Amino acid sequence: MTDRSATAAGRLGTKRPRVAVAGVWHETNTYASRPATLADFEEFELLSGAALADHNRGVGSVIGGFLDAEDTFDLVPVFSAGAWPSGPASAETWATIRERLVRELAEAGPVDGVLLNLHGAMVVEGCDNVELATARAVRQVVGDVPIAAVLDLHANLAPELPDEIEVLVGYDTYPHVDMRERGQEAAELLGRVLAGERLVTVLAKTPLLTCPLAQGTEDQPMKGLLTRAVERGREAGVVRVSIAAGFPYDDVPTVGNSVYVVADESRRAVAAAVADETVADIEARAADFELHRPQPDKAVAEALEQPTGPVVLADVADNVGGGCPGDGTAVLAELLAQDAPDAVVIIADREVAAAATAAGVGARLDVRLGGKTDDLHGDPVEVAGAEVVTLSDGNYVSTGTWQHGQHFTMGPTAVLRVGGVRIVVTDRPVPPFHRDQLTIVGIDPAEVSVIVAKSAVAWRAAFGDAVAAIEVDGPGACPIDLTRLPRTTTPIRLRARAS
Repeated sequence: MTDRSATAAGRLGTKRPRVAVAGVWHETNTYASRPATLADFEEFELLSGAALADHNRGVGSVIGGFLDAEDTFDLVPVFSAGAWPSGPASAETWATIRERLVRELAEAGPVDGVLLNLHGAMVVEGCDNVELATARAVRQVVGDVPIAAVLDLHANLAPELPDEIEVLVGYDTYPHVDMRERGQEAAELLGRVLAGERLVTVLAKTPLLTCPLAQGTEDQPMKGLLTRAVERGREAGVVRVSIAAGFPYDDVPTVGNSVYVVADESRRAVAAAVADETVADIEARAADFELHRPQPDKAVAEALEQPTGPVVLADVADNVGGGCPGDGTAVLAELLAQDAPDAVVIIADREVAAAATAAGVGARLDVRLGGKTDDLHGDPVEVAGAEVVTLSDGNYVSTGTWQHGQHFTMGPTAVLRVGGVRIVVTDRPVPPFHRDQLTIVGIDPAEVSVIVAKSAVAWRAAFGDAVAAIEVDGPGACPIDLTRLPRTTTPIRLRARAS
């Protein structure tokens, strides 16, 4: 690897660095049946130039954090492709995204550095690690200039990624509420490299797989692991330590926990020791990640016994934020069977949302609800005489901590009432990261006894005021018990490279 920092500093002199901003972001569940299409990227973020900047400026996103460095750099917003989690995109979709990234980066002209928003767990047909492919594509265009990138806490890092990117920064929180701050940090570290610091990133990996439900950063063992990692890094004099808990629902060799450390090049051996010691700390606490949770029937019964609400039933295996379809019916079926007096559940079912929209408020419908995407998430529930209570276009701007200020859409949305259960039927699945999903249809989450959240941990960003939470061990593409997955690859182990 050449000394890109010294080259950049010598070339810049006193002028303000010209820095490209780009991103390719998707959390891929290789067990999920619903692929990521180009339309999914167009809906979430498939933007270039000024439109990309306008979409993210002042927003709690990673690119929003990059843009906060506008007074430091001459920023060039180039291109970003992002979509909600799902199954893998096709080779054709990836080829389109890659071609746009390469072309628009080339058209932007020479740059002194690059800021990249990546995920770390993106898989497409024919490519197991899109982040590495993206970094190499960027490198081919920009040449020997420094790159800084931000990765999700659920990243599955490729061993070769630090060879392409000098500075790698990971989210410190799950739920992910520090995305903008990590973008700001990556920009600050890129500035240090451009000023002449010789920063490098070293990586270590363990094949240990852990369920996202056990990865909450305010819970043990993650809280303690992160605290000790930061202290270990401080004592060693490195710049930053990141732990990627990994995304276990990818059937690829890079899956698993990773530790990556940014340090001055002269302290690479010290950084490698920090990375390896942190991996050893993670492996020593493998038993602390083990989980046992109730099945849907017992979980619902327990929720209904709670004296006050709101109580959140976390439908972990139908985690929309993990690529699931959001149409799982196991918990809904139990709420109806047990005559829940006051409960709310969101189900993605385009067919029923359209039928309710056409019928209008006040209509009563007989419908087959949910369970239509695949055979992993339960059978459709036969509902007779469901009352259409509310209709909405499903559009909202996040007022919460996850990408605060960003626009999202659930598509045409209807609230159906069946007894005491209100079912928010959406045109498309959207992770339950925002309580706005309920407030825009007239439901105050604070006044609901039971809320079903199709999520593992990230729902806490929306419903942190819940008096209790019960995590459900139900069916789906994000099971709590990872041994249920038909894994065909063997996760790799990697010691950090000390030289």
